[in-house]
Amino acid sequence: MTIRSSLLALAVLGGSMGLACGPTFADEPSANTRITGDIRNARYCEIIPLSLTTQGLKATVYNTLGHDDCPQAQWAALSEAELRRHFEVLDIVKNGPRYFIMDQIIASGATVSGELVTLGGIVLEKRAEIFPSLRQAMEPPFTEQTIDRDTTYRFAAGKPVFILTAPDGSAYVMQSYTSMVDPTLTYEDLPKLAARLALPAGWTYAMQTPETDLMLTAKGKATVIQDNLKNTYQKIVKN
Repeated sequence: MTIRSSLLALAVLGGSMGLACGPTFADEPSANTRITGDIRNARYCEIIPLSLTTQGLKATVYNTLGHDDCPQAQWAALSEAELRRHFEVLDIVKNGPRYFIMDQIIASGATVSGELVTLGGIVLEKRAEIFPSLRQAMEPPFTEQTIDRDTTYRFAAGKPVFILTAPDGSAYVMQSYTSMVDPTLTYEDLPKLAARLALPAGWTYAMQTPETDLMLTAKGKATVIQDNLKNTYQKIVKN
């Protein structure tokens, strides 16, 4: 894995509207809270400019959720060279298309809203800034990363969730899948995704259908991983 592709992977884990960090019930919405619903299998894309700052490498995440469904023709027409010129940055990452697995996002704090940009007719909103280290970036798939987030993800009762389990019993719920590595991958393929994954020794992948809503809440920090197909998952942290 090259340094650039490693940094890309870490930036992708830091994006996606924020990730979750343990099964709890959501707090009562406040004035500084935004609720986004009906997003299961919703298509979205991200643009992630990479720049050098006095704090090190900075990845700024712009996401289409709530503004655009990232039409394929317009997305494909956006070149990385054009995007680098627009943002005047060291490098640029096109992350997508991706598709959400949760049914609802409840975002608060800095995750709620940000600057809007229109690129090639696609509207995106600034969601996050992260500062990935080179050590973190060089970690392989199925390695935990810690991301700053203030969000709750709701997975509705009676709908499937897709879970990776590590040899030590740690479990990770899929938050989004992508067709970037496997162009044929669809939502309907996820129940049998294990056959396509290069799972490390002792790891398992399975579908579960919760009888009650699964609420995954991150209050400041989330632990996330990515599989070898660049699908992203959030660690379940038991209270």
